[in-house]
Amino acid sequence: MAIPREALEDFGLKERKGALVSQVPSGGAASKAGIEPGDIIVQYNGRPIANSEELVKMVVSTKPGTTVPIKVLRNKQEKTLNVTVDELDLEAEQNATRRTPQQDQPQADAQGAGGFGLTLENVTPQLARRLALPSGQTGAVITEVDQDGASAGFLRQGDVILSVNRKAVANAADAARELAKVASGRIAQILVWRDRGETFVPVKKD
Repeated sequence: MAIPREALEDFGLKERKGALVSQVPSGGAASKAGIEPGDIIVQYNGRPIANSEELVKMVVSTKPGTTVPIKVLRNKQEKTLNVTVDELDLEAEQNATRRTPQQDQPQADAQGAGGFGLTLENVTPQLARRLALPSGQTGAVITEVDQDGASAGFLRQGDVILSVNRKAVANAADAARELAKVASGRIAQILVWRDRGETFVPVKKD
């Protein structure tokens, strides 16, 4: 995933280089190496990464079974991880088809997320089971996305917000409060549960 221009300071980058990891499929090479959604891969096997396309080329040209060091930026700090290349799974392509899980009945505690064009509700036990959320995982489910709002095309109905700017959220009110803290024109680093896995989505606030 490309790095938003507005996010350099938030991510701790001096220039717009690197590959932003949006998803880490469980059981794959990236997951086994400890790569997390939201990491920025800045170096692969000793070579700097300009963008995600360059990273893909490097991985494809690496012999399967080879273990290579990669450098990632996480919470503005560099970490070196060793990845054994088996297949390209650093960034699973997102399904363009909008799959909207059946929603539970609307609740009275729906929260609006101003500046992001979202309506949030608490996650019910029934919804947690339907979306296969990990046991004990908290968050806020997105029940509506304003198609003219900042989140359109990035977040979707049925996504469960797990954290905002790396701070875990317990419920809809918590998520709305954290999103409200983001300054207009700045990037919110949002981790969501989507399609039975975690996906990192940076969204610019209006």
